[in-house]
Amino acid sequence: MFNNEFIYNMKSLKLLVVVATLVFASCGTQKKSILYLQDAVADAPENITNQYELKIKPSDILGVTVNSRYVELAEPFNLSMTSYQGVGTGRAGGSQIQGQVVDDEGYISMPVLGKIKAAGLTRTELATAIEQELISGGHIKDAVVNIQFLNFKINVLGEVRNPGEYTISSDRVTLFDALSMAGDITDFGLKDRITVIREENGQRTIAYLDATTKNVFDSPYYYLQQNDIIIVDPTEIKLANQTVASHASIQNHSFGCTSRCHTSVLSMAITITSLVLTLTKL
Repeated sequence: MFNNEFIYNMKSLKLLVVVATLVFASCGTQKKSILYLQDAVADAPENITNQYELKIKPSDILGVTVNSRYVELAEPFNLSMTSYQGVGTGRAGGSQIQGQVVDDEGYISMPVLGKIKAAGLTRTELATAIEQELISGGHIKDAVVNIQFLNFKINVLGEVRNPGEYTISSDRVTLFDALSMAGDITDFGLKDRITVIREENGQRTIAYLDATTKNVFDSPYYYLQQNDIIIVDPTEIKLANQTVASHASIQNHSFGCTSRCHTSVLSMAITITSLVLTLTKL
């Protein structure tokens, strides 16, 4: 009769053989997904057709500042500054602009001026609209308005080195910017199938981008918007490795396998994965 440890090892070995076969069969596919922009040609200028300006959306928080050479004229149109303490925030104490929240109908409420349509406009367009209201209403003849996004953030998840939520200080951020902030895609992440989830106009859309080709620049999802979620899927190698680890854990519980046996199987899985990963980079 064979003991439990022998049976466990035989079953694990069979699984490793199957996994190794699948992984080696996918080497060609994995190798193709390692490099970015594989079809790009150096020193060959191309026109940028996908010009993008970020549009204001409901639930955005905007910093609106009205300026004039006559400070006393601009004061009634500005919200007061709020102070904050730097303790536990990772930044020094100071003050910041109170935000104007864009309501569900797309409006902000300006002091004195009342409701102004904001959704669907760029920062520059909204600033111009407010300046015209101030001038035409006889409030300020030399009004200069500045608009800032105060809550522009994105989330980067999956096979990146530093997944998490990132606050954007600019209103122009690309897919490559997001991946760079997250420390780039790991060796076990797919570059040819990056998911972007976007909510806009009461609808949620999911797009898949291929960063291995320059066609990614033409995607309407290449330039990111407020609250976009970017997900990098794992390669088949990573999935296979997780399958082996999961199997080892289940079998360890079922057969009462020793920790030495469990470690041996996991070591085999890691060795196979490392070998395949090395081969895909050749």
